[in-house]
Amino acid sequence: MKITLKSLKKNWKKYRVDFKSTVIDNKYIPHKPFLNQVHFLTHPSEELLYGGQAGGGKSDALLMSALQYVSEPDYSALILRKTYQDLSRPNAIMDRANKWLSPHDELHWNSNTKTWTFPSGATLSFGYLSHNNDLDQYQGAELQFVGFDELTQFPENQYTYLHSRLRKLEDSDVPIRMRAGTNPGGRGHEWVKDRFIKDEAPNPFIASSYLDNVFLDRDQYGHQLDKLDELTRLQLKYGDWNAVLKKGLLISRDRLNTALISYENTYKSWQPSFCTIGIDPASTGSDKFAMSCLVYFNNGKIVLVDLDATPSAFPEELLKNFIIRNAHWNPYVVNFEQEPGSDSTYALKHWQGVLKDLIRKYGIVVKKTQSSHSKYNRARPTANMIRNNRLYFDNRINSERLRDLFNQYVYVHPDKEIMNEYPSPDELDSLGYAFMEIQKVIRL
Repeated sequence: MKITLKSLKKNWKKYRVDFKSTVIDNKYIPHKPFLNQVHFLTHPSEELLYGGQAGGGKSDALLMSALQYVSEPDYSALILRKTYQDLSRPNAIMDRANKWLSPHDELHWNSNTKTWTFPSGATLSFGYLSHNNDLDQYQGAELQFVGFDELTQFPENQYTYLHSRLRKLEDSDVPIRMRAGTNPGGRGHEWVKDRFIKDEAPNPFIASSYLDNVFLDRDQYGHQLDKLDELTRLQLKYGDWNAVLKKGLLISRDRLNTALISYENTYKSWQPSFCTIGIDPASTGSDKFAMSCLVYFNNGKIVLVDLDATPSAFPEELLKNFIIRNAHWNPYVVNFEQEPGSDSTYALKHWQGVLKDLIRKYGIVVKKTQSSHSKYNRARPTANMIRNNRLYFDNRINSERLRDLFNQYVYVHPDKEIMNEYPSPDELDSLGYAFMEIQKVIRL
């Protein structure tokens, strides 16, 4: 959500006294904030995002914000990074806090809990969230401040869970605040954009640039950013939230866009020969349960007619509805991914039980297929079909789902380390499992 200059000036007039006492007169904040950081530190919104471009002072702003109310008894602040390595590396936010706070003998640092304790009893802690299992350590936390450093590295469910840990202290004027800093890009790019950046986003965003940061050699830093690849330069130097990968190892985004097809104007008269539904079940808390409905026609063309996904741990009703709304295509096989090492027999029986009425009504077969190849190799056959003008995408499919699928086609990569930088390509996997069944019964 865009913030107007008028609203920033209004905030400043209202909160400048509080700003002086909590920042300027705060001996634990040795840096004088520049203008955009001042706006960040005086904004009254419960949720707020800062950054956009590299070098805009995100970590300093986040640390200052966390320290604003450490003179208040029982105040608790938490700052998170994705991994402990991110948290502990030199000049990262925890190291920066130690440089600011270690000269003060009255403060206590607990190296086991990564917590600073202040004379008032207030605390500032540092943590990480590599996996959803890490959420357990914050289950009983009662916090007045939560800060995410590099928010786009996190899935949305982790952000919203920590939001539930915010508690207002009784009879206290200390506000509860959710603060974050980030650049475009990363696995959480789309949800962060939806939550903060778009015009209709429900929460405010304060853009900042290396050009605003008076503590940087801005000319030299700008030259360094110019050395980046085109996409990363657009994201980090210019804060472009609409910049996306255009070319992947398998297929380009332009080629994907040419594969969109209209039911009414193109394939309404085609005769369907075989329909299958592919399922990629969620294997971890950050994965989605994804479903693809794929139809082979008697002219040799294949169309993805429906696509859906959910992060819910209970997708049973969504799958039932997905099958019912595609029943007119006469789906024959519902093909689930079998995760290696999982209790796949139990899982298959579960889904056969869930779908027993639909199995009886529509004559569908529910089966499993082991994921024996990498995600990249699993995507290659369908990418080849697109390039050969054999596979198309119905343009009535939800635009967000198609966007996610096309993004996955472009970023999917054989290197697992590179893939760790992106969300799991669940929609792409579900399409792959649907296509496997078509390959078995149709000679392509």
